[in-house]
Amino acid sequence: MTSSSRNRARIALGLAVAAVALAGEAHAQPKSAGDIESARQAYNEGIALRDKGDTKGALEKFRAAHALGNTPITGLELCRTYAVLGQPVEARETCLSVARIPPGPSETPRSQEARTEAGRFADEVKSKIALLRLVVTGVPPGREATVTVDGFAVPAAALGQARAVNPGVHVVVAKVGQGGETRATFEAREGVSQDIELAVQPPPPDEPPPPIPGNTGPVAPPPPPEKKSSGLATFGYVTGGIGLGIGLIAGGVALAKRGDLEDACPDQKCGRENHDSLDSARAWGTFATVSFVVGGLGLGLGLLGSATSGGSTKASQGPTVKPVVGLGSAGLHGTF
Repeated sequence: MTSSSRNRARIALGLAVAAVALAGEAHAQPKSAGDIESARQAYNEGIALRDKGDTKGALEKFRAAHALGNTPITGLELCRTYAVLGQPVEARETCLSVARIPPGPSETPRSQEARTEAGRFADEVKSKIALLRLVVTGVPPGREATVTVDGFAVPAAALGQARAVNPGVHVVVAKVGQGGETRATFEAREGVSQDIELAVQPPPPDEPPPPIPGNTGPVAPPPPPEKKSSGLATFGYVTGGIGLGIGLIAGGVALAKRGDLEDACPDQKCGRENHDSLDSARAWGTFATVSFVVGGLGLGLGLLGSATSGGSTKASQGPTVKPVVGLGSAGLHGTF
């Protein structure tokens, strides 16, 4: 058997073993038959592309296989491919995630070996991760800078702490509010820790500061509105009181005159000599009725004025009202 034949035989044997392991792992998890077969095909295609030197194409296939199968074998191959492409951060995280895959009751020895190998490989690639510490200066008091690394936001609490990045070129952008952006492009080296300092530009002077996060303390209630005196309420109450008082007096006079007419006019028939008394009694009755109506309207205006002004009045701002009673007339005189 030639060397090329032996190589093909080894590849075929490796694919067969991996396929059996994938089937055993997928059987132990709630995967559909379509997911199992798709994971198997993607895994085999990834192996073939990697052997041809197409590492990026193999990465996509292994990512698909691991998403569908989620086995130690697919995770290990994905981890190795990330490392070949110079992405130790993704490689280490993928290898560590293999340990979080629950083992199935029918897990194969090949899968158990993949778990062990993934843990060893995670420790190996750790030394290749670059560390970056961002130092942002020029931030005004009470403000926070917005910082991104390669488009990914860095929490404010994480600024100044070591951040894991892959070796290579990276772009850092920092700004405060609506102020201008400060950009820095740097090259991270494998296994090296470095500081990147950015001096941010101040925000516009008329930009209000953002609310303080987490400030959930009690908020002081606004002062109560100043209660103003209501001339309408005073006028209404005074008018109502005078109207009712005059109505009672006029009503009493009308009743007295009616009593006199009942004595002078038996069977409610009055002679000419009693016509003046009869007209006077009717006039006093009408005046009493009008006074009661005015009194009721006055009280209504007083209640309305109290409701619209909070019920508070000041004598210095209220109206002055004086009753006017004259011969054959009665009314009110005042200033408002």
